[in-house]
Amino acid sequence: MEPHEVFTFSGKDAEFYDRLMGPIIFEPYGRYLASKIDITGVESVLEIACGTGRVTRHIRKALPPSVKFVASDLSNDMLTVARQELNNNGINFRVEDAQNLSFPDNSFDLVICQFGMMFLPDREKGFSEIHRVLKPGGKFMYFTWDDTLKIPLYKLLINDLVVPNFAGEDTMRFFLPFSMHEPAVLENYLKDAGFKDVHADHVALMSGVSTAKDAVDAFLRKHRLGREVAAKDPALLGPMGEKMEQEITSKYGDKDLQFDLSAFLTTGVK
Repeated sequence: MEPHEVFTFSGKDAEFYDRLMGPIIFEPYGRYLASKIDITGVESVLEIACGTGRVTRHIRKALPPSVKFVASDLSNDMLTVARQELNNNGINFRVEDAQNLSFPDNSFDLVICQFGMMFLPDREKGFSEIHRVLKPGGKFMYFTWDDTLKIPLYKLLINDLVVPNFAGEDTMRFFLPFSMHEPAVLENYLKDAGFKDVHADHVALMSGVSTAKDAVDAFLRKHRLGREVAAKDPALLGPMGEKMEQEITSKYGDKDLQFDLSAFLTTGVK
């Protein structure tokens, strides 16, 4: 299995992704990112890896109605959910490969990507393409997750529960969403692509409210990660889910839970 496939969502997975994971981890950063948009002189915006539109709705609210807004993703299944949720909001949804964008040079004033750049097989090509489609003076804003060791919920899930069951194997695929967390590296991706005024800023937020059961469903039981565990050994998933739920309950309680999240917002100007 390719590393990115553990975190690829299609069909029902896309719906679970939106309904279960969306409110917990994507909403807080979506609201934050939208609050940081400077609309001065912005007439056209492109979102990369928009997924099911959790961030898209907040970006749309932050933009004047006259702004041209294109929200793109590689997965049409994810876009199907986004279209259903955000229809008639003046958003042009398009299937796009961030490594080979179909837009002409100098097309957008602002490009945004929340938690998507980690999954590009050729990251350098992706950053180069984003630089190409931005207008001179245009801005790029992208979020990436911190190390799992800095995010307690993910440390419990990935480091403590999942990885020990795959001893002797290459476990890189489990850490792919958390593989871009060094500020200097985040900034160098932009500098190497030709961006200036580059900054990587740490952003710690609290998750959306959840229950222990919903959190385990979101990140394990109804996540492709859970199927990966079950494929390794069908007897693993049930006890692992119970253990995760017990650990969450013992630390946070069993309802109205919020988890500490940690990420980086990196920006640059063409």
